[in-house]
Amino acid sequence: DEILALDVNRTNNAQLMADCNTLGYLTEPVVDATYNAGRFWRQLPPPALRYDIDPQWDANVADFRHLPIADATVGCVILDPPYKLNGTSSGKGAAALDNGYGVGGKYTAIPDLHQMIADGIAEAGRVLRVGGYLLLKCQTQQSCGRLNDQPGTFAAQAVANGTWKDVDRLHVITTPRKQPRTQRTARSNFSTLVVLQRKRRPA
Repeated sequence: DEILALDVNRTNNAQLMADCNTLGYLTEPVVDATYNAGRFWRQLPPPALRYDIDPQWDANVADFRHLPIADATVGCVILDPPYKLNGTSSGKGAAALDNGYGVGGKYTAIPDLHQMIADGIAEAGRVLRVGGYLLLKCQTQQSCGRLNDQPGTFAAQAVANGTWKDVDRLHVITTPRKQPRTQRTARSNFSTLVVLQRKRRPA
């Protein structure tokens, strides 16, 4: 097998996209379906980039759950939704972090947050061609003393309907809290890109 030069110690989304390109996941045309202020593309110019969405869910801005794109016309969808569990961050920079995820100043219950992301996955499946890739950014987090395995949850839900193949996981190292609160599980210091491939169209 060919040995690919991947950055296993990647610390930002630009390195993440470069590795996805090396692995052949950025099949054109690419739809960047969520707001990230261009951070994904600082190292690699986006191939045939079609879309980039503001986080404020304004009526004049598209929603990643309702893309103005025809069925089965896209090669890759990148979905970086507001997966951060509200109320888990505190201290300097917390408000800016929330705003970056499009959830600043509001609380979203975990079931509602997960439903929004599930709807985004379904919409990505609608616009993707068979064989196309969904690159879903999320993270394992702790909430109320319980481990919330978002990568595993979303991948399992997608595969369960028979239209997706679970292909890969890529991680981005994040900075853990210097003084963590009481914890009952090991704290993850990375976010995860779940790579799913469209196997077939829904029956």
